Amino acid sequence: MHAVQDLAEAMQTGFARVEERFDGVESRLDGVESRLDRVEGRLNKVEEGLQEVAYRATALEKRMGSFKETVDEMKETLDGVARAVDEDAVTVIDHERRIGALEAAAA
Repeated sequence: MHAVQDLAEAMQTGFARVEERFDGVESRLDGVESRLDRVEGRLNKVEEGLQEVAYRATALEKRMGSFKETVDEMKETLDGVARAVDEDAVTVIDHERRIGALEAAAA
């Protein structure tokens, strides 16, 4: 009977050690879970930041498209003005030659 009692005490001691180890594992898992929650929070903030960057990039692309249209319109206008100035310059030069020829003939 003494052997059965020794065996029971050994089992109780063994179970107590296993329970201590499980408590340690549970404590560590709680720590890991806490850290993972913090990491998840940080990742959510990063995701929100990236969504804001994507929104701003889209807005910037739209503004750049509008800017390009404006620049193209200005270029067309300036090309027309340049052609008109070139034509006026040629006309002025022709008139100067004619006036010069008339003045030379009158003199």
